Amino acid sequence: MSSVPLKHMEIAPYYWFDGAIARREKIVVDPFAHGLHYGTGVFEGIRAYATPRGPGIFRLRDHMERFARSAKVYSLNLRWDVNELCAAIVETLVRNELESAYIRPLAFFGEKTISLAPVRHCPTHVLLAFRALGNYFGAGQENGIRVAISPWRKFSSQALPSTVKGCGHYANSVLAMTDATERGFDEAILLNDRGEVAEGTGENVFVVKDGVLRTNDASADILLGVTRASVLELAKDLRIPVEIGPLSTGDLAAADEVFFTGTAAEVTPLQCIDDRVYPAERPVTTALRAAYMRAVTGDDPHHGDWVTFARERGVVARAV
Repeated sequence: MSSVPLKHMEIAPYYWFDGAIARREKIVVDPFAHGLHYGTGVFEGIRAYATPRGPGIFRLRDHMERFARSAKVYSLNLRWDVNELCAAIVETLVRNELESAYIRPLAFFGEKTISLAPVRHCPTHVLLAFRALGNYFGAGQENGIRVAISPWRKFSSQALPSTVKGCGHYANSVLAMTDATERGFDEAILLNDRGEVAEGTGENVFVVKDGVLRTNDASADILLGVTRASVLELAKDLRIPVEIGPLSTGDLAAADEVFFTGTAAEVTPLQCIDDRVYPAERPVTTALRAAYMRAVTGDDPHHGDWVTFARERGVVARAV
């Protein structure tokens, strides 16, 4: 089967929408879809990587189980279970003939009412969309990015559930990212309402001090990333000491290394935070980045179950 070479961020031709594969231009969302007006939806970000065995989807089931949990919090009725949605992703990836892809599952309330009780009125739509994605931060990402501490605070988990990947939650991130880029930075770190380090606009934060790896947890109002969990497992494999607990801006300033993790960001070192510049030598970050890239392509024998090889599922994709 031939592959379709897509450019960075280019959108794939086929999506899966409400139970069927269709060409992107045939998919219609009503202008009064509740999710469009109020952000009442949940989503995931998943990567498929090119491998010698064909496209491999990284931690597909883990992502889709979180997707189902997020949907339940917002009372979105998915209609398809996790197994069925995983199969739909595999089938649509194969139909698009992509060697690698960024996969965006999305569930949202559709048209019917402007009431703020959509569960009583609106249907739930489920979309599986695909596009190309190279280095999220562009060429030179592995050399480090420039980051600012945002004046915008991360919302409290008492206001919105931070462990849910909700569409409307990311308005907070958009404000922080806009501020950072307008000041000449690549990304932002948000503090929570207590002044502790929370996360990037779409990434978890790790620091390294004296060879010890540290990150925070849900008590800091963060999304518990699948990539974060993967890196913690890989650190254990590499016998890197790990501490989990609150992080302060002082911890960022005193760190020997700081890096982000996320599906899009993968493992991205930070070159600086505001005017604090970090050393170019990053032994722990470099080791974990290399281990992560082996894992996502199925080259880590300890975590072979993390990768779903799409073409080995034996699906036959049909388009409508």
